[in-house]
Amino acid sequence: MPRDRQRAKERQEERRAARLRERGDSARQPAPPDDRDADPILDPGAEARLAAAAPPEDTGRSDTVVESPPPAPDMRDERVAADERELAREESEDAKKRGRVAAFLVAVWAELQRVQWPDRKQLTTLTGVVLGFVLIAGGYLGLLDAIVSRLVQSIL
Repeated sequence: MPRDRQRAKERQEERRAARLRERGDSARQPAPPDDRDADPILDPGAEARLAAAAPPEDTGRSDTVVESPPPAPDMRDERVAADERELAREESEDAKKRGRVAAFLVAVWAELQRVQWPDRKQLTTLTGVVLGFVLIAGGYLGLLDAIVSRLVQSIL
């Protein structure tokens, strides 16, 4: 497949060069072939160009020496997760001691403490959006109901 693409590009370049020769535009030379699409089998110079642009071979190898060690991993997230697991375990132990209803109410209260409540500006904006959608949907359904009811009345 890459060879067919390369051949198609070569034919296109030949046609472009022929058109330029027909017009007599000798000042403009055809564009050099793109190094990315060059096939080393068809173009012997492509391999040398690719080797010159290649990264050093020792980059990324495990036996190379690192100038400075990588930074230590941040353990705060793991500590927070461990604290949350410990808190959940304590809550489950407390829930076993209480009744089911009381445990449910305690869990509800704990969940409500975690909620991020909106401020007044967010509340008014979101209320306006909801009311706008309700009015649009109500108008659409009212119009649809009027059309369908007239259609049913005309049939009967």
